[in-house]
Amino acid sequence: MVLRDLSLKQAYDSDEDDILNDFYVSALSNSTSYKRLAGFFSSTALAAAARGICGLIKNGGTMKLVVGARLRKQDIEAIEKGTKSREQAVSELMLQDLKSIESEFVKDHVKALAFMIATQKLEIKVAIPVSASFQDLNDFEGIYHMKVGIFSDGSDFVSFSGSVNESKMGWLHSIEEFKVFCSWINGQETYLQRDMEKFEKYWSGSAKRAIVIDVPTAVRNRLVEMAPANVDELHLEKYIRPVKAKLWKNQTEAIEAWIRNGCKGIFAMATGSGKTLAALSASSLAGPSVVTVILVPTEPILDQWVRIEIPHFDPGARIIACGGSHPEWKTILPLQLAEIRRTGKGYAPNSRLFVVAILNTASRPGFITTWEGIPADNVQIICDEVHHVGAPSFQECMQLQSCRRLGLSATPERNWDPIGTSEIVEYFGPTAYEYGIKRAIQDGHLCHYRYYPFFAFLNSREFEKFTELTEEIGKEIAKTKAKSKNEEMLVTTHKLEKLLEDRARIKKKAEDKVRAFRQALMATTKRPLIIFCEDEDQLSDIESVVKEIGSSYLVYTSRMKDWEREKALDIFRKGGADVILAIRCLDEGLNVPECEGCIIVASSSSEREFIQRRGRILRGLVGKVAVLNDIIVLPAKLTEEEDMKVAEALVRQELERVKQLAEASDNEWECRNVIRKELTKYGLQSLADI
Repeated sequence: MVLRDLSLKQAYDSDEDDILNDFYVSALSNSTSYKRLAGFFSSTALAAAARGICGLIKNGGTMKLVVGARLRKQDIEAIEKGTKSREQAVSELMLQDLKSIESEFVKDHVKALAFMIATQKLEIKVAIPVSASFQDLNDFEGIYHMKVGIFSDGSDFVSFSGSVNESKMGWLHSIEEFKVFCSWINGQETYLQRDMEKFEKYWSGSAKRAIVIDVPTAVRNRLVEMAPANVDELHLEKYIRPVKAKLWKNQTEAIEAWIRNGCKGIFAMATGSGKTLAALSASSLAGPSVVTVILVPTEPILDQWVRIEIPHFDPGARIIACGGSHPEWKTILPLQLAEIRRTGKGYAPNSRLFVVAILNTASRPGFITTWEGIPADNVQIICDEVHHVGAPSFQECMQLQSCRRLGLSATPERNWDPIGTSEIVEYFGPTAYEYGIKRAIQDGHLCHYRYYPFFAFLNSREFEKFTELTEEIGKEIAKTKAKSKNEEMLVTTHKLEKLLEDRARIKKKAEDKVRAFRQALMATTKRPLIIFCEDEDQLSDIESVVKEIGSSYLVYTSRMKDWEREKALDIFRKGGADVILAIRCLDEGLNVPECEGCIIVASSSSEREFIQRRGRILRGLVGKVAVLNDIIVLPAKLTEEEDMKVAEALVRQELERVKQLAEASDNEWECRNVIRKELTKYGLQSLADI
C-alpha cells in the first residue's frame, strides 16, 4: 500500500477515534520518510507504535525529529557562568532520560531508535526556546510547543498538526485532536506546504524564537552503543498481537471454572503455564467500562504488566501505573475515576482502562479513598502473586469494592499464616482452578527436567547452633498451642518467626555449600545457568568459584539499579554470559531469559520459593530437557545418640523440598536411590521413601 490508499480522515479526535492505530501506525507503516516537530518527545512513542516503526524500518525509511528541551534554571546559570555549554546541559537531560526508560519493553523500542541513528536513518535536533528579543541567557523562557508531522512514501505527502505530542501518553492516553492534509486532495496543498515550510524553518535553525542544535554527541554515542547489529535483532513484532491469542486448553478451563464460581476465585497454576494470559482473557469478558485493577508485589513486576503483558494483549489499552517511580497516578487516576462517576464510561469508552498498582501503594488510604463512589460493577481486580496480599500490611487492599476478583499464584497458601490465607480466600474466593507442574509438562507447556541432588554437611559448630534453635522452637510452639483455642491451627508469633528464620539461615549459609557448589557446577554442562544464592556474602564466595572454573557470569541482585538489572538480563539473554548469580529477586513473577539449568545453592523450606525457582528453567524450553541441581544440607558427623532426633528433623525438612522437585522429574527413582544411599550413613535410609 501507499499513503493515498489509506482511508484517512480530515481530522481526528481521540475522544472518538483510535488515533494510534487508525492514523499513526497506518501512516508510518506505509511511509519511507517521517519528519516531526514535537514539543515533547519520548521514546515510549516507539513502543506505542511498534508496528508502524517496524514498517518504516523495513521500508528503509528515514526520520527527522526536532524535539523540545527546556533547560532547568541551574543549567541556564551554569551556561551563563561558562561552566557548562548548551550541548552539555541538553546532553545531561537526555542521558538521564535514557537511564530512566531502560525497562525491558521500552528498552527494546529505544533500540529501534538507536538502530536508525546507527544506520544513519534518523537525525534528531533539539530546540531550546528563547524570547523574541533574545539578548542573553536570562532570556530563555517559554516552551517549544510545535506539533507537526509529515509522512511521505516517495510520491505523496501527508501532514498533520494539532495537540498530539510524540509520546506514548500523547498517542494512547491523552485527549488529543489534529487536522490532516494530503497532497492528492485538491484544496489541501496550501496547508500541507505551510507544514513543510514550518518544519524546514526549525530544521535549518532559522526560527526566531528557538536555538536549534544537533543532538549532543554523548547522547548519540549512547544510543549507538544500544543499537543491535541488524534489524532482525529488533524483534519488535513480538510486541504486536494483531489477532487475539489462541488460548491453551488449561487456560480455557481456568476461565470457565472462574465463571462457574461467580467470577471469583484463584488460579493456582504452575509457573509458566499461562495464568497471566488466562487472567487478562478473563478480564476481557467484562464490558469496556469496567476498570481492571491489577495488584502486584514489586515494581519490576508492575513494569512487566505495564510494558509487556497488557500492551501485548490489548495494544489500545489505557494504562495507569501506581507506585514506585510512577507518582503521576495521583493526578491522572482521580481524573479518570471522576469521569467514570459522571458518565459511567470514562474518557475513552471504547478502550479499556487498566490500573496497575504495587501493593504497598494500593494498601494506603490515599489510593483506597480515590475509589470512593465508584460502583463495584465498574471495577474488577486481578492480584498477581496473590499470597502477598494476605500479609497484615497489605490487607487494606482488600477494602476495594469490585464485581469480579481473581487471584494468581502457583502457591496461594501463606506459610505459617492461616489467618492471612483465610483473608485471601474470604475476599477472592477459593481456588477455582488448579494446574500442577506434572500436567503442564505432560501437556507440553513446560519442558521436562532432570533433578540432581548434591550434598553439603553442617560442621559441628553449625549443627550445635541448629540443635539449640530447634529446642527453642519446640518450646515456643508449645506455648503458642497452649494459648490457641484451636490446637490444629498454629498461629505464628514474631518470636517463632525469628527463631525459624535463624535456624533456616544456618542451612542456607552452611560453609560446606561452597564445596558442594563447585562439584555441582563442574558436573553441569548445560548453559546458561541461574545460580540462586542467599545473600551478598554467599554470592561473593560462589562468585570466586565461578571465576576459578572460568565461566563467564553476571550478577543480579535487588541492590542494583533497575537499569543495571535490565542490562544484566539483556546481556544474559543475548548469550553474553554462561551464568547469572541471583539473590531472591529472580524467584518470583518476572519473565527471565531462557535457561537450560539452575543450581539452588540456598533454599528455604518455603514450598513457594523452590517451586518458583524451578519454574525459572521450565518455560520456553519445550522439546529440551532442563537440569535442576539442588544442594541438600545434611547433619555433621553424629557422635551423640540425642543428636539423632535433631538430625532426623533436619533431614525431613530438606526432603520436603526434594520430594516435590524429584517427583515431577524424568529421573525420579534415580534421585531417590542417590538420597537413600547417602542417608544410610546415618541410619535414616527409611526417610528416603518420601
